[in-house]
Formats: sequence, structure tokens, C-alpha cells
Amino acid sequence: MHYPEYRPAPPPPRRSHGAPSPLVFVLLITVPAVVAVAALRPR
Repeated sequence: MHYPEYRPAPPPPRRSHGAPSPLVFVLLITVPAVVAVAALRPR
């Protein structure tokens, strides 16, 4: 049985420098939700 020659997988493509990180998306969703909950809380 003959196996093809091993070639390592190419490295994943680099993000462009201006691409937003996943943390930005999490903050964009979380911050308004926390503000809304605080504003709607019964006093």
C-alpha cells in the first residue's frame, strides 16, 4: 500500500489588521442588554 507524501496543512489565513475581534461583537450585544435590564428594573 502506498501513502501520498505528508504535507502539513497550510497556516490559517491571517486576519487583516482592521478586522474586529469576536470580543467586540460580544460587547456590542452585552452592553446594551445590561443597560436595558438596569433601566427596566423596578425601583
